[in-house]
Amino acid sequence: MMAGCGGFCGALLPDKPGHSNAINEALKRGYAAISHDSGHQAKSWETHWAQDREALELWAYKSLPVVTELGTRLATAMYERPPRYTYFSGCSNGGRMGLMAAQRYPGLFDGIAAGGSIFELSGIAGLWGNWLISTNQDGLQSRFPQAKVPVIEKLVMAQCDAVDGLADGIIDDPRACQIEFTAAVCSESASTRGDCLTVEEAQLLGRLYGGVKNGEGDTVYPVAAPGSEHYSDRWLFGADGQPAWGVMASAGYRQMLAQDLSEDDVPAGLGTDQMLEWLSRSSIPQLADATNPDLSGLAKEDTKLLIYQGWSDPLIIPEPITHYYQQAAELAGGLQQLQQNARLFMVPGWGHCWEKPAAAPDDFDPLFELEQWVEKDQPPDFMVARQLDATGAEQRSRPICSYPSVARLQAGKNPDKFDSYQCINKAPAAGS
Repeated sequence: MMAGCGGFCGALLPDKPGHSNAINEALKRGYAAISHDSGHQAKSWETHWAQDREALELWAYKSLPVVTELGTRLATAMYERPPRYTYFSGCSNGGRMGLMAAQRYPGLFDGIAAGGSIFELSGIAGLWGNWLISTNQDGLQSRFPQAKVPVIEKLVMAQCDAVDGLADGIIDDPRACQIEFTAAVCSESASTRGDCLTVEEAQLLGRLYGGVKNGEGDTVYPVAAPGSEHYSDRWLFGADGQPAWGVMASAGYRQMLAQDLSEDDVPAGLGTDQMLEWLSRSSIPQLADATNPDLSGLAKEDTKLLIYQGWSDPLIIPEPITHYYQQAAELAGGLQQLQQNARLFMVPGWGHCWEKPAAAPDDFDPLFELEQWVEKDQPPDFMVARQLDATGAEQRSRPICSYPSVARLQAGKNPDKFDSYQCINKAPAAGS
């Protein structure tokens, strides 16, 4: 099993716990596994190394066959026989690498798990990340105070939680909810302003959540979805003097574009029209975006692709992957045809790659699900996700249904048990 690497890579993390760009869970189950830094050393948000074209191409996609060949040779030499199966598992940039493998190298692995994928780097890090910086950042300071994240989290849950028919602290599909931030504005008689928003803060959030706008005021790209607030302190709204990781990584992508175009960097962020112009001239999108919807190579090679994404991810916003999957289905001749080799799982309430505990069932093993599909010919109609407490005891569980199906509670059943739900096929929301 080859693991992915997060952000712009740059570090070896062989002891990283969990399922995100990690090898230890695979090692526990008897795999030979390999991790890597994609060929350079740097902080995960830094891109100065990308001036070296070879390093840039290795990070973008060439590390996939290079690392796989090396890992296979080492494993074969040690065990004196070749591996029976080969897998890739990655999240975030690792998820981008997984989709890149499915598109460029569909015969390289028997199974690919691609989670929280920043596959459309030009849109997510370019347009959305630049919108975040230009709208919310004032140098190193976040214009929206991190301390007030609980205010908007409470507001969003009050307006959206029950839209799906179940008040459980989980927003099943944020596309069904629109937030009115002015509902949390402080009254003139408020004795404290810590549990409410100023008019200016509400206006800022309205802009930030309102979609990436061009100079004409038209929406050109989606933004963070309602329900992602639980994770936004870490990814979007940094502490004093310390920008959030999403801000630093988006700045790194902008710097990568500037290097490629021999332009001066603009730390305050570009206007959306200028960002679009940079993206149109740069070679980076074609090199690094994994947006080709033609997945026909998977069927030809009998490779299985399992894509998973959090509906509450504020960093890798969820709508682009649903758009991509729908495009892939159309090109494949329909959803049923695509699902023979590629399935998407949208996880309600889940944030970014297990980097912060969710307030929803989020404990699942994508590699295990992939094994059942590849080795036992058991395509996953759903995955079981569990929510664990601090001791590791199960609090509740849910089925995560193969998109576009959604889990619906059966009348009279216990909402904390996964077998109380049925996966119901649901057409995508209008405009999605």
